[in-house]
Amino acid sequence: MAKQTLDPVTFEVLKNSFISAVDQMGEQVLRTCYSFVIYNRDFSNALHDAEGNCIAQGNQDIAVHVGTLHYTCKAVIEAFRGRMKEGDVYAINDPYAGGTHFSDVRLVRPIFHEGRVIAFAQANGHWSDVGGSVPGSFDVMAREMFREGLRITPVKLFENNALIEDVATLIAQNSRDPASIIGDMQAQAEATAVCQRDILRLVEKYGVETVETGFAEVQDYVERAVRMRLAALPDGEWATQDFIDRDPAGSEGLIPIKIRMTIRGDKAYYDFAGSHDVIASIYNSAEGATFSAVAAGMKTFFPDLPLNSGFYRAFEITAPEGSIVDARWPVAVTGFLMPFEKIMNSIFEMWSDIMPERMRGSRASRSSCSMTGCRAAGAGGTGRTGRTAPPPASAPGSRPSPSRGRSGRTRSARPSSRSCGIRPAPANGGAARACGRPRSS
Repeated sequence: MAKQTLDPVTFEVLKNSFISAVDQMGEQVLRTCYSFVIYNRDFSNALHDAEGNCIAQGNQDIAVHVGTLHYTCKAVIEAFRGRMKEGDVYAINDPYAGGTHFSDVRLVRPIFHEGRVIAFAQANGHWSDVGGSVPGSFDVMAREMFREGLRITPVKLFENNALIEDVATLIAQNSRDPASIIGDMQAQAEATAVCQRDILRLVEKYGVETVETGFAEVQDYVERAVRMRLAALPDGEWATQDFIDRDPAGSEGLIPIKIRMTIRGDKAYYDFAGSHDVIASIYNSAEGATFSAVAAGMKTFFPDLPLNSGFYRAFEITAPEGSIVDARWPVAVTGFLMPFEKIMNSIFEMWSDIMPERMRGSRASRSSCSMTGCRAAGAGGTGRTGRTAPPPASAPGSRPSPSRGRSGRTRSARPSSRSCGIRPAPANGGAARACGRPRSS
């Protein structure tokens, strides 16, 4: 992170102007889209720097998209680096390149100034149908992507601001609603043009160097703020799990999604080790959607900060390849929202123990959250020593059957007097800390 060089007034004007430009994209999409799904606000937009890093997202963007748009922008850059021209617009919906599912189609426009790309505008919308075996492109019995719809790897859709008819027709005719698809293409492309005009107006007023400095410094600002807040929290580990009901191809039993969060210094780490393998349905999540779930859940506890790639630099994710939270081609992922919801609930649960003042109501059960040193009953709870307790005895070859409340989450015994567990005393002989909170002076 470089030290801020813009004066505070210019910095604030640019920071809010970037967000406003993205919000204007949203207004354009809302008023010109053809799809009823998009009209009901299943869309999000973003402004990116020349490397694809997210500079700003809209104030009303939806959580499932927030952490994925920089991935798809970078995929477009990688595919067309050195071949982009002013007036080009590219399409992508590839969940294996950082997207969510095939219905979420993104249009990406490079923004040029004096022959050089200085930024990208991206408009993402949920198209009503992208083909596949059922209307709406949500076949719950799909095991591979070939029944889910058309996979659009990065492709040029507009050239010299004109729709490339043969490419557009190829995509639209693989849908049950081709007229709406063409209309949504036009709406999203025009939204990126709206953002382009706003950014070039800022360049005209402040100069390209100042605007590009603003691109970098708004990201650094968010990263610096998040890291400072993380550094002020006690180091520690928290762990929890949530469940999908079952694997249609397997026997009865819950499908665990396990998360362990570590705060160390000024950074957070999320480890999904122990999560179930991919299942024989659409309820799998590719890497981008899992990242987005963590980002959206964690961002809930930092509500006053803008959302951009600076926020993403303050945490890391590790997920087992081929697991339900890191599905790879050609595993079906259209129903990624199922694991997404479980991940977000788990993030809420762990962060609510750290920042109870920001706790929010959700189906996450506080009683099943365990921090290193917490006491937790049921399958795989963590004891006071931090060692993982064995699961309850069960018949050979069978899955554990934890007791469930109405939410379907594991219930653990609630410690009396909120004895959340004691962290080991520090080497300097100071008192141990309970529940991950700083000890009082």
